[in-house]
Amino acid sequence: MKSIVKRTFGILIVNLSLLGAQTAVTVTNSNVALVREARQLSLSKGAHQFDLTDIPSRIQPASVLVESPDKSFSVLEQNYEYDLVDVSKVLNKSLDQNIRVIHPELGEVRGKLISASGSALMLIDGDKRLQIIPRSDELKIFLDEYSEGANGFVTRPTLRWQVQAAQSAVHKAVISYLTEGLNWKADYVGRLNKDDSKLTLACWVTVENKSGKTFKDARLKLMAGKLNRIQPQNPRMMTKSLMAMDEMAAPSFSEKAFFEYHLYSLDRLTTIANNQVKQIQLFPETEAKANKEYLVRSDADNKVNVIVTLSNSKQNKLGIPLPAGVVRLYKADGKDMEFVGEDAVKHTPKDEEVKIKVGQAFDLVSVRNVIKTERPTKRSRRYSVEYVLRNHKKENVRIHVQERFSSYQQTQLLKSNIKPFKQKADRMDFIVPVPANAERKLTLSYTTSW
Repeated sequence: MKSIVKRTFGILIVNLSLLGAQTAVTVTNSNVALVREARQLSLSKGAHQFDLTDIPSRIQPASVLVESPDKSFSVLEQNYEYDLVDVSKVLNKSLDQNIRVIHPELGEVRGKLISASGSALMLIDGDKRLQIIPRSDELKIFLDEYSEGANGFVTRPTLRWQVQAAQSAVHKAVISYLTEGLNWKADYVGRLNKDDSKLTLACWVTVENKSGKTFKDARLKLMAGKLNRIQPQNPRMMTKSLMAMDEMAAPSFSEKAFFEYHLYSLDRLTTIANNQVKQIQLFPETEAKANKEYLVRSDADNKVNVIVTLSNSKQNKLGIPLPAGVVRLYKADGKDMEFVGEDAVKHTPKDEEVKIKVGQAFDLVSVRNVIKTERPTKRSRRYSVEYVLRNHKKENVRIHVQERFSSYQQTQLLKSNIKPFKQKADRMDFIVPVPANAERKLTLSYTTSW
């Protein structure tokens, strides 16, 4: 099979003639997209002006690349024309010109237009009198001296080229450009089983097109990763409902690594309409093993947070790079499905752990008390800390406690009634078993020095 992709200086080049599509769109999650279009241009021989229309209103003109496969023409100069015609602009460009106004009560008035701002027209008639005519939907205005070519207006965004063509013919061209107004994000929907040991997870991608152009029958790619942009964007995005989880479908996207990012390519053509939010399944439902833990952090709100974790591995029926997005979790209550929480997750490579902060435990209480602080030296402090953990549930629980501190200081644990299972530069981690309807304490003493 002939390859449809080649790389030149680290740039992905796509041979559109082999794709079965005239348009290829790669959407990033940084509010910018790369568009490559195969077009046929009717050009005259020699140097002349050519207007390329049907382009996005949010195109980045400096990014335009024009390729002639047979080298039959070249672009000498390019201007981006975006001064779109409307009534107010035409009237303001017609100042000091003679116009005719037909008013439903005054009849026809002729004169030189001197003002078209606000809610009235002002003109000097043939008797040198100032006429002020209120603007209304019933007012008819005729511009006898209007010249379409002289005013510079266009009816749609236009790339105005000066081209040099070898002959008068229909020339093939591939046009590439960046445009803003195209964005995407991932939405995950998960169902926890009865004992919270498994999570049925599906992912949908939401593509929003506010670029000002419809891309018909396009090859769609989604790029996941953080691109460096000169002007950061804050796009508005939509979400996916739980009902979509009942739609079983084969995978729609294939995934591969590209540069320092990941590309997800839709396996069929799709139309991305302007001012449309499109949702496509990234991968169908898969049931993965999950773990629910209770976490207390000393630097947070001291509440008992509920965290659901799962491994993004093939062994856990996942194992693909997961794009950043929002995970919404549900759980069945008999025949009903209830929403139990949501969290934003970052781009997660394969074989890494996904942590979802669901909410705070209602029946678990944590109270942290600093019993004593001392200054053994001028450059050190000693802390005695106590955690009181109460469990009002009917079953035993294990609570993960993180005592956190500055990583710029040296910390030494002096004693604790429970041995930490992990110690790092910025924290110590403990697992505290708390029986049902009981209370358990964690006491520790440590010094920090600098």
